[in-house]
Parts: sequence; C-alpha cells; structure tokens
Amino acid sequence: MMWYFLFGLFWVIAFLICLQQFMIAAMTCMWYFSGQGAAMSDQPGEVSLCMALRWGMFYHCGSIAFGAFLIAVITMIRVIFEYMAKKYESMGNKDGALYKAVTCCIRCVLWCLDKYVKFITKNAFIQIALRNTNFCSAAWSSFYLIIRHAGRFSSAIVIGWIMMMLGKGTIMATSAYITLLVVQYSYPAVQQPFIPAAIIMAVAYLVGSLFLSIFSFSCTAILHCFIMDEDTGGSQNSPESLQPFLKYNDEQNAKADETKK
Repeated sequence: MMWYFLFGLFWVIAFLICLQQFMIAAMTCMWYFSGQGAAMSDQPGEVSLCMALRWGMFYHCGSIAFGAFLIAVITMIRVIFEYMAKKYESMGNKDGALYKAVTCCIRCVLWCLDKYVKFITKNAFIQIALRNTNFCSAAWSSFYLIIRHAGRFSSAIVIGWIMMMLGKGTIMATSAYITLLVVQYSYPAVQQPFIPAAIIMAVAYLVGSLFLSIFSFSCTAILHCFIMDEDTGGSQNSPESLQPFLKYNDEQNAKADETKK
C-alpha cells in the first residue's frame, strides 16, 4: 500500500508539472500565431491563461496524464532501485568492486532514461498544443523534428543555458548586494551582514530558477512554432522579427527548385 500511494504521489506531482508545461506551450503558440509578436501589445482575448488551462483539462487531459505516467514510472523505478541498493548495503556487501561498478552503471542508465523521457515529454506537449494531436503522435513528431533540426535545437539549448546562467547570476548578485547595503545602513548593529546576504542569495536563486525555466521552455516552444511556420511558408501573423528568416528560407527553397529543374 505504501508503494501504491508513493507511485500515486509521483504521478500527481508529474501531472501538475506537465500541465504547467502544456499551459506555457499553449500560451506561447497563441502569442506566436496571434500577431502579438509585432507590436508586443497586450490584446485581450488572444493569449489567455484560462484558455490554455481549459485546453489542458478538457481536451488534452489524457495526453498530459499519460506523459506524467511515463515520468512517474521512471521515477518509481529509480526509487525502487535505490531502496534495493540500500538494503543490500545494510547487509554489509557495499565494499565489493563488482557491486559498485554495476550500481554506478545502472544509476547512469536510469538517469539517462529519466532525462530522455522528460525531454521528449516536454517537446511532445509543445507539439500537442501546436498541432492538436495525441501524446504518441506528438512524441514521434517532436523526436523527428529534433532529428531533422538537431543543429537548431542544440544552438537553442546552449544559448538558453548561457542566458539562464547570466540571468541567475545577475539576480543573485543584485539581491546580495542590495541586502548588504540595507543591512549596513539600516542595521549597523549586525556584525556579519554576509549571513543574511547568503540567505537572500539562496532565495533569489530559487526564484530566478523558477522564472527563467519558463523563459527557457518558451524559447523551445517558439522554435517549434518557427519551424512549423517555416514549413508552411509563413503567414501575416508571423512575428516581424522572424519574417526575414522566413523570406530567406523561401528564397533558398526557390533556388533549390530551380537548380533541380
């Protein structure tokens, strides 16, 4: 019964995270194809949090639950393995070289599998919001899309990581510096201002990670939208900053067609 409820807890937590990811993907797709990318205006009714929640809960709840189920299964397997490893070590068999090697390899495989499932699941939710398909079709479409545009996705991941590190570092440094100034001038009796500054820095890291993770996921969703827009030839609602890239792609395709002829 304990294992049953533990798996239920993992599934519920994964479902909430997956629902959040789907909502971010849905709102990003709404923003991209609503024409708001041109003037950055807040036009009412075109990008709606309530609409994204309604899509997730009433139209794609099964797909989100299935993606969360896969994540919960992998998490449960990792927990069971760690439980069995601890039980084995409690019997006094933790010093064997073969045991350490096998345990390390299994942990590495499970970690890679967990990262892979989460990566495909995140991209599948973007495809679900973009194309209105089920989870399996969206997962295959996202996998094939990443394979076809591996360079673009790799560049987006690297640039997103750099921006996140710069953002987190800026938020942490600014928060710590302001804390030091406030403590020194408002509370001169405090002899160690670095302790509250360190605490504020830790809180700033958590808050910055939460907000910048939304930025990183939105960048991936925009890349999905751009590739779909590129494949369909673009539209009048495409953001103005991306229209030159779409025109360049059309020109390259036209030259390639003329070369073949």
